[in-house]
Amino acid sequence: MDNNEQFFKSYKKRLIVSAVVSSAAYGLIIGGGAAFLTALVCWIFNFNNIWVAIGIGLGAAAISGILLYFLKFRPNEHDVARQIDRMGLEERTVTMMDLRTYDSPIVQMQRNDALNKINNVTKEQVRAAFPVYKLGIAASVGLAVAVCAGAAMIVVNGLTGAGVIESPGLVDDPRQQYVTVSYIVEEGGEIPDNFEQILAPGENAAPVQAVADEGWAFSHWSDGSKNPVREDKNVTASVEYTAIFEEIEEGEGGGEGDSPSGGEEGDFDENAPNPDESTGGGNSGDSGNGGQGNGDGNQGQGNGSGQGGEEGAGSGSGQGSGSGGGWSDTNNVIDGETNYQEVLDYYKQLLEGNLSSEDIPSDIVDLIEGYFGSL
Repeated sequence: MDNNEQFFKSYKKRLIVSAVVSSAAYGLIIGGGAAFLTALVCWIFNFNNIWVAIGIGLGAAAISGILLYFLKFRPNEHDVARQIDRMGLEERTVTMMDLRTYDSPIVQMQRNDALNKINNVTKEQVRAAFPVYKLGIAASVGLAVAVCAGAAMIVVNGLTGAGVIESPGLVDDPRQQYVTVSYIVEEGGEIPDNFEQILAPGENAAPVQAVADEGWAFSHWSDGSKNPVREDKNVTASVEYTAIFEEIEEGEGGGEGDSPSGGEEGDFDENAPNPDESTGGGNSGDSGNGGQGNGDGNQGQGNGSGQGGEEGAGSGSGQGSGSGGGWSDTNNVIDGETNYQEVLDYYKQLLEGNLSSEDIPSDIVDLIEGYFGSL
């Protein structure tokens, strides 16, 4: 047989290919069934993740195919000899294999006869004896059913997860036992912590704070609340809140005009109210030729040098007759648009939220609250 080793190898390769195909086919049957069952269980329990079923199906197909090849379908020399005899050799090859250790004349005659018969087989006989695919009808039907069923169940699972197909509702979805509270920002600030919370129905949400970026000020929440710090209680349904911020326009100082930080030569408004004569300056002068005002931010402190009139009442720094720089409503406005009081209120609200922290000593809290209370 040593002289005919190459001869047997060519037929053995054909048989190995057929064995691999058979192992893969049966592995796909097992894998398709595993994928179907996995997708079905996931669908029933509302776990709509197709990759779990696909992974289990492919893994089962690969493992079972490899095991089937080595345990059942891998051919040996006797398998090859028996398959060769199916080409009409009437067990000549099997007999030659059994007598390969003998070298009598009769054995030599039998061996030569077997080899002659093998060399005279046709290609049709070889293809019929060594088919690549040799599964029967039942196995072929099982393969088609398993693969189609597994693929169909995976598709159903995926469509259910995408909301195209309704869940069977056989088992309650554990995600429906919770509600979600979301806090978002479109522009102008941020919510540093707890911006998305998953709660049991009726549970209180953790506190959140809307923090404005530089040049922005917190305005309100989408539900109308004006406090940047909020803690929603007894949340029974999923909800979303948006923090709204407004951009603060910066003022242009230094020019002449009637803004609080600059001045141009102009008339004094003797009827302008002085909201606090005890702390601000008096309205200086009631006549004259105007004066050069340089309002220093204090109400009624004008240093004009006009002529005529008398020093106004109050404790201001008006000098002599005709001094300008009297009080008007624009003294309480940034750039003629944004009121000082609005900005002050915003920072007071922000500070109140921060003062609730236990990290700040109580004496510092009292000092800060006392200062803001005096404004």
